[in-house]
Amino acid sequence: MVAKALEVFGERTLMAYDVGCNLDKTIDASSLGELFKKLHCRCCVNAFHGFAHNYACQCQNHPHGIVGMGIEDLETLERIFSFSNQLAIVTRYASAYRRQVFIDLFFKQWDEEKYQNLGLMLYNNYRQALDIISEQSQALAEAMASLGVNEKVLKQWHDEEVEYFRTLGKEPEWDVHAMAYVELLQELRDLEYVLSRLYHHSLGSFCFSVQHGNASTNF
Repeated sequence: MVAKALEVFGERTLMAYDVGCNLDKTIDASSLGELFKKLHCRCCVNAFHGFAHNYACQCQNHPHGIVGMGIEDLETLERIFSFSNQLAIVTRYASAYRRQVFIDLFFKQWDEEKYQNLGLMLYNNYRQALDIISEQSQALAEAMASLGVNEKVLKQWHDEEVEYFRTLGKEPEWDVHAMAYVELLQELRDLEYVLSRLYHHSLGSFCFSVQHGNASTNF
């Protein structure tokens, strides 16, 4: 499938897959790896499935974080699978031959309807994109103004976030020493608390002994 996609779509193709983060590595290790890089293609995860991945993966592979991705959620197959569930009613008790006939008819009709509505889909997507630009751009500009940041700072924040989650499992040397220092401070606090209680307990016992001794003498 990857080979066919490269042949048909050519360079700068973005391939979405439920585990696109791993598909990238698979392609790189295959005979298609060199051509894949030469054509500047890449993989990503679908918008719906992507949220089930850890955040380190989402920072790099989720469509929301890919510049130029647009508003496509890359879940076309999920919609096809969901819609095709209607076939179960008529194929459940059908023969193998009739099951294949109904499935073939279903996808032929699906293709015809999608081609007929292709212009409407592009139009609606274009309108949606314009609405996002006109409405959310203003909200973004106001938020950036209130924070005193610009697009360069947003890009820097994104890069820092990606790097942070990429190295999250590796503790920097400074963090190791900082945590050790905090743990020692906690031990010191606990020891001071114990020492303070012992001191006050001993002092109380001493005062009681002195008072009791004086009382006996006076008596």
